Amino acid sequence: MWLVLLLFLFGLIGMIGFGVLVLDGERETDRFGALGPAALDVAEIPDTVKALMKGDTTMQAFQPHRFGDKPAGWTIAKDAGLTGYVLLSHYDGDRRRHVVQLVSLADGTVKHEWLPDADTLLPAPPDSALVEPTLWNTAHYRAIHPYLTSDGTLVIKDHQSYLFGLDGCSKALWSQTGELFHHSTESDGAGGYWIPGYVDPSAVERTTEDFNDDALVHVGPRGEVLWKKSVTQILLDHGMEYDLFGAGRYQDDPIHLNDLEPVLEDGPYWKKGDLFLSFRHLSMIMLYRPATDEIVWYQQGPWLAQHDVDILDDHRIGVFDNNAYDRGTGARVHGTNEIVVHDFTTGADTMPFDPAFKATEAHTLFEGLFTLLPDGAAMIEEENSGRLIFARPDGTELAEFINKGKDGNSYRMGWSRYMSQAEGDAALAKLTTCTGG
Repeated sequence: MWLVLLLFLFGLIGMIGFGVLVLDGERETDRFGALGPAALDVAEIPDTVKALMKGDTTMQAFQPHRFGDKPAGWTIAKDAGLTGYVLLSHYDGDRRRHVVQLVSLADGTVKHEWLPDADTLLPAPPDSALVEPTLWNTAHYRAIHPYLTSDGTLVIKDHQSYLFGLDGCSKALWSQTGELFHHSTESDGAGGYWIPGYVDPSAVERTTEDFNDDALVHVGPRGEVLWKKSVTQILLDHGMEYDLFGAGRYQDDPIHLNDLEPVLEDGPYWKKGDLFLSFRHLSMIMLYRPATDEIVWYQQGPWLAQHDVDILDDHRIGVFDNNAYDRGTGARVHGTNEIVVHDFTTGADTMPFDPAFKATEAHTLFEGLFTLLPDGAAMIEEENSGRLIFARPDGTELAEFINKGKDGNSYRMGWSRYMSQAEGDAALAKLTTCTGG
């Protein structure tokens, strides 16, 4: 009995000691030197074994079996009448890498393909709390919101990554490795681009190392930085600290800039050079004028955790409303996503595509985007589930792309872009000169 009690006592002391070492390793307090990380590695053995048995699911869609009864690839209705192209950005589950394809919407055929090799393109990851080094490779790289120029240059980046211009053979023509970019890439109408970036490290006083200080970044045709400004500083300068740093709870990503849409023509409610900004974590759309550092207009809701704002005409904008919320029990979507159209003339917010979203049951918790086509239909990317939809406002589905691999799982999208027939034809004419790719 005494031997049993003695063994129990030593075992209990050993467990407590091991727990202390694991906690030290997890918190990186380094009180016990190399023993802390070593104990943490031992404690993680079950998770490591489980991950090895399960395989790498990082790039799977968040609902990988949602479209199990649907065929992979393109399904286009016979009477769809679609024209133009889609610059399809998606993770290929069979090839275990991200691909970008220029696809004809007339029949779903691939006219050109790019295979960005992140292992070659990306230098060593920077020393930044915003970067996840384990994604810094071809197997996990995503070409987010690629842009194809009329001369055949494909402009790509990942979230929290560098900017590259690729030729038709996926070789780098130029690179911008001095800035970390994320989310949307939009043309400035003069050969350059507006892209969300960061001020890293942040210049805002008393913020943590991992604070996401979103920035508006204007770059030239080869990625050279022309202008940059902190969004956090814009809000602070305009007396909006209440939206950032309330004492109730600190957030390291209070804004989450996920779209930066430049105004290319004057209108009754905005001027050329203005910027429409989408702040997901504030459920806010803002119209900002860089020329005078002026917040022209902003509105919070009715959209919730929205993503993507587009200028529809000279008095209306459209917002991809994720309709997402979290009341402390996990993030969810209220039914489906929506496209909310805001009319600056009347101040009204309408949802003309409500039947389409309900008919297709489109819902993506985050990311996602839309584009209105010339015939009034919409292209909708359901990023989290790996689906691209073309539908009319009444719910008539014209085409669908399911990003599913041979294993039956759906994989993530990378923010596809609609291109007109003329835009796609012009780029293709340049791409045919490429050899060896």
